[in-house]
Amino acid sequence: MLSDPILAAILHGHYPPMSLCDYSSYLSQRVYRHLSDVFRYELSFSELGMTDHFILDLVRFTHRRSPATIKVYKTSWPVETAFGNDIDLFVGDGTGQYDWYALQAKVMSHEGEFNDLKLKVKGELHQWHKLLLHERLFGSQAFYLLYVGKSKTNFPPTRPTKQDCHGVVAPIGDYGLSLVKALDIYKTVTRTTPMKFSDVFPDLVEPLRSIFCCPRPLPPTAKKYSEAEIFSPAYRQVYAREKRDASSRDYNALDHVLPDGFAPLRILIDLNPDLADGGTPS
Repeated sequence: MLSDPILAAILHGHYPPMSLCDYSSYLSQRVYRHLSDVFRYELSFSELGMTDHFILDLVRFTHRRSPATIKVYKTSWPVETAFGNDIDLFVGDGTGQYDWYALQAKVMSHEGEFNDLKLKVKGELHQWHKLLLHERLFGSQAFYLLYVGKSKTNFPPTRPTKQDCHGVVAPIGDYGLSLVKALDIYKTVTRTTPMKFSDVFPDLVEPLRSIFCCPRPLPPTAKKYSEAEIFSPAYRQVYAREKRDASSRDYNALDHVLPDGFAPLRILIDLNPDLADGGTPS
């Protein structure tokens, strides 16, 4: 990553007094700057690498917050999900109930395209079909999490236009982490393939920061989940325990089976009551 005074301070144990809203904006801009620098040299960066950076940065934030408003969980072994979701995002509504958003991550190329978002051989099942099936089976909402930077070609000439719940138009850097509905991806790719960021920006894109800054910015899901319903011993909360704690051992036991529809990574966000009611976060 590029020179970053905020990250340098965090690595030295000095955490800036940032809200979750401000931190999510910082993460998005960090991704945007990093990929923009990668694209300058016509290089690429892997989806797994970007996701690892994203999860690591969230964990750094949760490690210093008490009580935690965001919790990060992972399985202790590699798993393949049948529905294509890399990350499960559960957003609390302030009442103890959660909306389930199934995310599939994709990273932009230096040409401004998402090379995996294209039509395949006729008859072959696409990822968006699997994600849309996840919606029907589990009452979730499926999104693509797009990692975005300023590409050398095909970058949108227009500026962001959407206002958030506070009347703020996010700068383009806040779209480094972007969300697009799986259904909109499907409709777009059937018209143009492979999909370019300019094909969905600005009308179909929601900056990820909206989730952390606004009450219920995403469409409601068909089903609500309690924390008990989404709990599984197959997951281990990152930074929840010290390694020497015996309760964190034996997560590779064969009887810890990942429930159908769950992703290997999950993020639980508990909105504070003020934010859930539409107020301004403190």
